[in-house]
Amino acid sequence: MGQESYHLSVRYKDFEYTVTGDRSYVDEHHQEIKGYLSKLMREDLHPKATRGLEKISSTFEIEKQSPAPKPLPTADPSNKPNIQRYLEELPLHSEWQFTLAMAYYLFQHKLQPSFTAKIVRKQFREARHTVPNNIHLSVHTCVKKGYLKESGQADLQKTYEITESGIAYIQALQNSSAEVKQSGVKNISDNVEQETDRTIEDFKLENNPDPRRLERIEDQALSILYIYRKEFDVEHLSAREVHEVLRKYFETEHSSKAVQIALSRSRPLVEKIKFEGQMHYKLTTKGLDYMETLLGKQV
Repeated sequence: MGQESYHLSVRYKDFEYTVTGDRSYVDEHHQEIKGYLSKLMREDLHPKATRGLEKISSTFEIEKQSPAPKPLPTADPSNKPNIQRYLEELPLHSEWQFTLAMAYYLFQHKLQPSFTAKIVRKQFREARHTVPNNIHLSVHTCVKKGYLKESGQADLQKTYEITESGIAYIQALQNSSAEVKQSGVKNISDNVEQETDRTIEDFKLENNPDPRRLERIEDQALSILYIYRKEFDVEHLSAREVHEVLRKYFETEHSSKAVQIALSRSRPLVEKIKFEGQMHYKLTTKGLDYMETLLGKQV
């Protein structure tokens, strides 16, 4: 039987400390952080800050490490809070994305222009969603990416605001999710569905960008548009069709939704067009030039 892993998480105002390891390793950090917290409390201007220092250990919790955040099930979907339904509509995967989504919800739906990390954490609980192991790290990641910015202080804690880039990022996810839903009820068009006899040799990868040699999902998706235009005289494809080609011929593990988001983010290299009630993507002149550049690097 393997050795158990323990997780220590300490929060005091805007300070947060986490560590994971065996019991002796966690206990060692427990003693160090007690001393640091004592210093913080002594320096605090609040009158209550110097009381109860002998009970500091009660503010520590040692528990087994929790998995990545995921929505908790509910018995009746119709009874879900608005914030739960809102999160389920977004293709979110990492902790910082969930944190940014919470910030957007506070700004857009609760009309709160600024908020602290503590308030964001409260939103996770309201949504019955697992709180990130380090909410401050998630917030700072959003700041580093330019999606949140510091705006001041409230109750000795930093406050943040969502930036225009952060708003645009979440709205792009919302739009792409809606497009995937709309196209999901349609059948894949004949462009891909009738390719029963096509083999990977037909893609002529010696003369075209090879998706297997491209790291970014955006470039992989664009390479399919490029090859279909050049080799098969197909000017445009839907996100589902691009996903099906990548899955069938190049064995990628991207979801259809991930390909949809990648193509949506690739503008102005692609343009959207309506085709038989579905949203299709077509390479623009800039997109063709970009793929020619990638091909040149590949060769």
